[in-house]
Amino acid sequence: MKRAKQAGYGDQAIAQDWTSHKVGDFVDVIEPGGYTYAACIETMSERSDIVWIRAWGFGTRHLLHELDGTQLRRREKP
Repeated sequence: MKRAKQAGYGDQAIAQDWTSHKVGDFVDVIEPGGYTYAACIETMSERSDIVWIRAWGFGTRHLLHELDGTQLRRREKP
């Protein structure tokens, strides 16, 4: 069985462009490993490079950075 390669300290993800998103947007959060879940954007930094989201249904909060490799795709409210 093959294991997925994890990014190390020398690896850098491609920066995501989250400038088109705004607080209150519902998004699909797509993590680098492919895990996807719905969330709402609660807070964004001024440059939109750091985002706080709240997972829909679970209520957990997550801090994301544009270099984490996580993608945000706008969606309709779940």
